[in-house]
Amino acid sequence: MAILSAGSYRTVSSHICPDVAPFGGSQPKEDMMSVRRLTLTVALAVAVAATAVVDIPVASAGDSREQQVDATETRTIRYGPWTLPAATGHTHDEMGTTGNRLDLNIAKPCVQCMLTAIKPNLVYEDGRNANVNTGPMLHHAVIGQFGEPDLVCRLGGLGPKRVFSTGNERTPVTLPAGYGMRIDSGDRWSMVYDLMNHAHQEKSVYISLEYTYVTGEAARRLTPVTPMWLDVVSCLNPTFDVPAGSTTRTARWTSTVSGRIVYLKGHLHHGGRTITTTNVTTGQRICAVTVVSGGSPEFIDPHGNPEISSAPPCTGSPITTIRRGDVLEVAAHYVADHPHENVMGIMTGWIAKG
Repeated sequence: MAILSAGSYRTVSSHICPDVAPFGGSQPKEDMMSVRRLTLTVALAVAVAATAVVDIPVASAGDSREQQVDATETRTIRYGPWTLPAATGHTHDEMGTTGNRLDLNIAKPCVQCMLTAIKPNLVYEDGRNANVNTGPMLHHAVIGQFGEPDLVCRLGGLGPKRVFSTGNERTPVTLPAGYGMRIDSGDRWSMVYDLMNHAHQEKSVYISLEYTYVTGEAARRLTPVTPMWLDVVSCLNPTFDVPAGSTTRTARWTSTVSGRIVYLKGHLHHGGRTITTTNVTTGQRICAVTVVSGGSPEFIDPHGNPEISSAPPCTGSPITTIRRGDVLEVAAHYVADHPHENVMGIMTGWIAKG
């Protein structure tokens, strides 16, 4: 298994929004939280605009490798490092945070290959897990592909296509046997990420992604899948606020394709309980994800606050088949002991079109 550290990429960070302080800056926490939603919107908008940029070198771990021989390989790429500011208190609003940042042209694991599994993590320099029990939190990371339209969020056909995402639950993805997501030599990947720190000392961490992929003739025998992103809010800004108590937020998407859904996973924030996807046209419940908080000690922060530790995915060959014109509804259910800002309700997965 190869391990690559990938830390030298064009980064769009604090300067994408003049109200966001750089790492370790002196911006008040209440201001930082109030602009988190705005900076995520701007970061994604910059990613869309970057699809028109030319002559930006593509940094890919696999571009120089011959990949004509059949092989199944695993490669771990570490993105970073990033320094996380220290927390100033005990609540979520007082955690240290990078805010939303955008890295352009990040390394890919391979080219002319089919990706079959991704295992996300957050780690220290020496490879140890970095989790909320020692401070760091992988609030979210989203990989997008430049120049390719997203299946659900078209944005004029410019993309970026949202390829993969993770939160601190770090749900590993393994596609069913016989399926894979194609990566070509011309694909350009970007990453939007937001990292937090529950500890009262600075931390330095990497986002680590372990990729499994197939090359050669074996890759050509796999059925290609397309990423799909179902969100209870909107394309550019997937965040919303929840009051204290029980809240369910829903959104619907009319499918533009027919195909077999083979994998779905959910992402919620603190206070989230369940997220579901239902085919309203047929009445079928496609996937229901119930999250667990504080399921192991590493998901309990130094102040005793539990964070989401697992969100078991739905997988099948297929889970279900949908038709063009079917209406899919995603519903995120929260039970909060106090109001929360900028939470999410997202279900992502892969579909074999046709």
